[in-house]
Amino acid sequence: MKGIIKFAGLALFMALLFSCFSQRVVPSSDAARLGIKGNSDVKDSTEYELIVFDVGFDYWLSSRGYSANQYSNEYLQSMNSRYVQEWNRRYIKGDRRMGSNIDYDILTPYNIEFNFKLFMYFKYFEETNRIKLLQ
Repeated sequence: MKGIIKFAGLALFMALLFSCFSQRVVPSSDAARLGIKGNSDVKDSTEYELIVFDVGFDYWLSSRGYSANQYSNEYLQSMNSRYVQEWNRRYIKGDRRMGSNIDYDILTPYNIEFNFKLFMYFKYFEETNRIKLLQ
């Protein structure tokens, strides 16, 4: 059981790490996409994706009936910031359930799907480990 918990924490960390590297640039015009030089108004946007490797998470999430539309992105960012602070505090203190540190930047404009999935992972972690991260 401890191995699964460590793997879940490590998987969450790795997913966050890889999400920072798997950025996709989406040009706003066909000319920029085709590599045509000239005066084109190109705006880059970065997209983040959270991949959870914990095998039970997807089933747990689909069986709950929650939707990202239930929350605002601002609420999710605020809660994720609080969860990450507590997660990292426990990790620094040596709590073995937290397999790694989480690098979550409140100033980064994560989309609502990313924030929702991270928020729900914290809820899943609390339920499966029978602990409350936030009081």
